[in-house]
Amino acid sequence: MTPSMHRTRLALVIAALGALPLPGLAQAQMAAAPTTAPAAAEQTAAAQGAASVVIKGARGGATQADTVIAAKSRVLSRKYASSCAFMSSPNAAEDDVALAYMADFGMEDSISNDAPRYSDLAPDGDAANSNGAAGDPRRFSDRAPDGDVSNARLPSSIGAIPGAPDPNAPSVKCGAGDRRFAAGRNAILRKDKSLAQGFEALDRRDYARALALLTAAYKKIGYDEAALALAKMHLYGMGTPRDTGEAVRWLRLVADGRFDPASDGLRFDPKEPQFMTEKVEAAFMLARIHERGIGIKPDPDQARKWYARAADFGFVPARDILGQAWLAGYGGPRDARKGQAYLQDAARAGYVSAQYNLARLYYRGDGSGDGAVPRDLKQAGAWFDAAARAGHPGALFAAGRMFDLGEGVPADPKRAIVYYKEAALKGNGDAEFALGTFFYEGEQVPKNLDTARKLFDAAARQGQADAMFSLGAMAANGEGGPADQAMAWVWFSLAKAAGHAGADAALKALAPKLTAQDRAKADAILKPAAKS
Repeated sequence: MTPSMHRTRLALVIAALGALPLPGLAQAQMAAAPTTAPAAAEQTAAAQGAASVVIKGARGGATQADTVIAAKSRVLSRKYASSCAFMSSPNAAEDDVALAYMADFGMEDSISNDAPRYSDLAPDGDAANSNGAAGDPRRFSDRAPDGDVSNARLPSSIGAIPGAPDPNAPSVKCGAGDRRFAAGRNAILRKDKSLAQGFEALDRRDYARALALLTAAYKKIGYDEAALALAKMHLYGMGTPRDTGEAVRWLRLVADGRFDPASDGLRFDPKEPQFMTEKVEAAFMLARIHERGIGIKPDPDQARKWYARAADFGFVPARDILGQAWLAGYGGPRDARKGQAYLQDAARAGYVSAQYNLARLYYRGDGSGDGAVPRDLKQAGAWFDAAARAGHPGALFAAGRMFDLGEGVPADPKRAIVYYKEAALKGNGDAEFALGTFFYEGEQVPKNLDTARKLFDAAARQGQADAMFSLGAMAANGEGGPADQAMAWVWFSLAKAAGHAGADAALKALAPKLTAQDRAKADAILKPAAKS
């Protein structure tokens, strides 16, 4: 038994009833062990030889390489003007960090940027200065898809010379006809205003016009943005009757469309964990629709499928959801190992919720046999600590509880108070209750019944059962504020409804002391009259 479990917690006495001990914090926390687990401070965990964790998070943001380069130099975007997947090898110049750097110095179209581009100046390669070479066949114009030879030293430089390389030969497995198709599409793209006008109409709530313009924009170019907006309009009934089936159709056009990892893949940023690309948002919306049964019958299997698609697109929070789904057996059989793998992947990427959930998994363990995740307090402590350092209220409470109860580390109530205070400031009810007991006892901090009562009240209003019971006892005894038997009855009643073991006895003991006025006041709170 830990030192904290030996300590006497609140011992409040209701007159004429003898002692009515309030539950100890240790007992309440032990009962809550499956949902609140300890986390070691980093230094202590290291000293104990705890397993270390590695958190990584790539710099992210809304920058899309193709969109930026296409907008600045009017190149043929691989995303919008491709008939046969115009793609090339990854290039460092298309990395978002490089793009941000170039933007700061006006270098987006610098000749030093060797990113493969499909220019509107020469779709099949500009041979003007090629000296007979094919030029760069990846640059071409929607006004001259077969090449510009106006200044070529050898007019045959793009012609068919026996034995000579064909300058129109596909550089990325696409032929001249494909280039012409893409060039024509790009010409439409550069002149088209339907997408922008559609969103302007949407902002003005002119839904009928927005619906028409966005539909036209998608038919012309195939904008993911247009399809996603149309899906939302059909889902929410904006300018058209609500139609989940039609919303799903538009969402699938986005989620099932050609995926280019270089431009469509999402780079996770722990500082903006909810940022989504169009493809991610479409997949995530499909998952939510199937999970919650929005306009259709709930389908856990389909929900998990679309969460997996969002995760594949790079959306790390979806991996946290998938981890919990595998652990709960949602949308398929339970598999603790798979759940652990998803949570670990998201936690290492820096997603705080996954760090907390992974810590809870290690704290309690899951299952037995080959597929089980064994209990591991060192890993639990390390991941709780990682989440606590990121400010997660539950992890802060768990760290405080670890030091309070001496689990995995020597008991250190003073250090526990620090963690409890941080968690309480973030509104964690368990931490507010724990901190209140320290002010009530006055052992580690100066005794202050007024502060204790306020902390119990804050926790009780969040549904913390032990705080409800403690607040009822203090109200009955007039501690930390005026005595109020009616409110004592209210809080004991709510504690009983929340499952508190001692509440029923407290109610029976308090009942003879209530006046008719007290009962009327309590009933008015617990059983308010229906509004006419």
